[in-house]
Amino acid sequence: MQFFSRHAAIAASIVLGVIITVSLTLYLNGGSKGKPPGDAAFSAAPDAAHEGLKNFVRFAPPRPVADISFDLLLADGQAQKAGLDKFRGALVVVNFWATWCAPCRREMPLFDALQAHYKDAPVRVVALALDRGAADKPRKFLSELNITHLTQAHDPSYASARAVGLIGLPTTLVLDATGKEIGRLAGEADWNGPDVHAIIDAELEKMATGG
Repeated sequence: MQFFSRHAAIAASIVLGVIITVSLTLYLNGGSKGKPPGDAAFSAAPDAAHEGLKNFVRFAPPRPVADISFDLLLADGQAQKAGLDKFRGALVVVNFWATWCAPCRREMPLFDALQAHYKDAPVRVVALALDRGAADKPRKFLSELNITHLTQAHDPSYASARAVGLIGLPTTLVLDATGKEIGRLAGEADWNGPDVHAIIDAELEKMATGG
């Protein structure tokens, strides 16, 4: 009897350990089924010239970015398959987000204001939602926030997130007119602040002068 009791106690301890490990893993990963896997990390030194953006990372020279595919959400409620090459020739700000991500929610009006600020310039701000299922949820969320200037996109498969090496949400990529990645920021930031304007204005100047 003691033999079985001792082995039962050992088995219970193992099960408890597994439960604790799984729970801790879920906690560290945000505890949400909607969060995309971060199976490709990136690393680079923060650009000291943009401390206001905290985690902004620049790539010099700009680096190629993976080809990704997503559903471009149209104003009539329809969607069409597209990729980043659709915006070639413009400076592109791509924000990967989801409705369950609290920092993403706070950032969205800032991205909308950023696009409004550059409405007459070759700048496209793309809000790429990673919510599972149909696009109704991100559409409804953006409508409730009165987001009217952004290019809306959706990728419920997370393939785009994996392709560009996301490690969490929100993450925002800045691409030059040739489609190469100027830099990225993992985390929340003031996307309509002077630091962002300085980066975009400098890139627009390069585009204008052929630099």
